[in-house]
Amino acid sequence: YGRGIYTFNDKYVVNATLRRDGSSRFSPETRWGLFPSVSAAWIVTQEKFMVKAKWLNMLKIRAGYGVTGQQDGIGDYAYISNYYEGASTAQYAFGGQFYTVFRPDGFDANLKWETTKSYNIGLDFGLKKDRISGTIDIYRKETTDLLAVVPVPAGTNFTNQILTNVGSMRNQGIELSGNFGVIAKKDFRFDILANATYNQNSVLKLSQVVEQRIVT
Repeated sequence: YGRGIYTFNDKYVVNATLRRDGSSRFSPETRWGLFPSVSAAWIVTQEKFMVKAKWLNMLKIRAGYGVTGQQDGIGDYAYISNYYEGASTAQYAFGGQFYTVFRPDGFDANLKWETTKSYNIGLDFGLKKDRISGTIDIYRKETTDLLAVVPVPAGTNFTNQILTNVGSMRNQGIELSGNFGVIAKKDFRFDILANATYNQNSVLKLSQVVEQRIVT
């Protein structure tokens, strides 16, 4: 894990991180994932041309991009066939005795990290000594190699359902928040806070088979 922050003249800020994660839940070929991120901000009110704008005490424009990975829901060593003790109702009869059997569990040798790419651009502002302030955020997230449990054809594995990377999805929207100081005195303050969100969630793919459309 590494992180670097650079600030210039208290006006420009760049933040970059780099993660390299490994998990024994994946095979050696797909075990390691590289997840970078970078963000930048421009504090506009620190510029000389904003000196006369006394009514605007803070204005910041920012943007960011990052990749994250997750492995939740995957069993230990799910990429190889593991044997587990069978149920008492599935014992094997031999010579008048019943013996507990060990059964193989389903596995996927090609399991890999589920990854999410995130993009966002935002605006922070403060007016009249922060008497009025707010934030605007526009974001987009794209998840690939989505982990999900899907049925598998009989005879192709040791189970009829398996956790694997099967799909992708997209999440995007906008968030608005505002704070309005109605009364601001030394011993009393009354604020009104408001927020609004619009979000769109789309499943782009949930199958390992490429769909084909036939037009007649």
